[in-house]
Amino acid sequence: MEYFNKQSTDWRIAQCCQWHDKALAKRYNMGTTTKTYALKEGGKERVQSKALSNCNKLVDALENYFPHQPKNLRAFRISSELFPCYTLEFTNDWYDEIRDEIKDILSRAGKAAKEHSIRLSVHPGQYTVLASNKPDVVEKSIEDLEYHALYGDYMGLPAEEFSMNIHLQGLYGGKHEDGIKRFATHFPYLSDYAQGCLSVENEDKPNGYDIRHTLELAQRIPIRCTLDTHHYACHRMVETDKVKVGDKTVNRKVRDVVHITANSDYFKEAVKSWRGVRPLFHKSQSFPPEIQDYWMKPNAHSQTYWDEDLMANHVPMLEYADFDIEAKFKEVAVQGFYKFIKQEEQYSGEDIVLKRAA
Repeated sequence: MEYFNKQSTDWRIAQCCQWHDKALAKRYNMGTTTKTYALKEGGKERVQSKALSNCNKLVDALENYFPHQPKNLRAFRISSELFPCYTLEFTNDWYDEIRDEIKDILSRAGKAAKEHSIRLSVHPGQYTVLASNKPDVVEKSIEDLEYHALYGDYMGLPAEEFSMNIHLQGLYGGKHEDGIKRFATHFPYLSDYAQGCLSVENEDKPNGYDIRHTLELAQRIPIRCTLDTHHYACHRMVETDKVKVGDKTVNRKVRDVVHITANSDYFKEAVKSWRGVRPLFHKSQSFPPEIQDYWMKPNAHSQTYWDEDLMANHVPMLEYADFDIEAKFKEVAVQGFYKFIKQEEQYSGEDIVLKRAA
């Protein structure tokens, strides 16, 4: 059962990891601790209490926050800090002591997600590189992926309906083909559940992995392609112009590129790679062009969405895919984009109706 997509009109835009509002942040944002503090006196108790507290905060959010949001906003990317220091070897026994309690709490979280149709996902960090050419990095990456896969497993969610997304990465000055081969070679070492929920995303750097590379990977192994539309644009921002600012001449990335649309073949193929499950893609925006601090960093996520042309460009995509909303002001950005979408529906006189890729 597609618990996050029970009705034909239930598209989703997802909040990522945290809350911006201070009161909501205090209640729902997860706590963490570092290896340094975990090794100090009282470290075991600190790690265990944070983990249990985080699990209870997730339940609280799924039982008491998201059910009061419009159905279109019932989607959430869970923080990677759910179990602090989990992949450190010396914490194994600590977590075994509270594993049954964690499973019980997360079972409640999964029940709430299903009952209220809340789509859930997770995004391991930049150091999880399954395409690495270094065996120790690959080993740690597999450990990290299995850790994040536990979220969905302990919540009782079908693997294909829980999204665990990473970047392809692993270029190391070589050819794109080499990294794709390494990723495909290392993929079978993951558990069945981790393989089933994993997706891979295109990168923002012009010399990194584009959507065409992730689609090539999907031809080799059964993996889903997460289209990041902002990364797609940044990947194509290869030109720089010089701008006179006072007595100085500074560089500025040229942002005038062709953005991907719902009619693009790359978009359609990325949707198909999810094999009948509604995709979860990524959307973000650069900071406004008048902010000089970000002239050479167009990949940086803005606080909220300000570019109405780009927002409008994504509305037709919602017929086929849900989106993680990557913005610094979290739920504020989600609600702002939602308001824009509803206005677009009102102006057009038509609601967004979900479709499946042909």
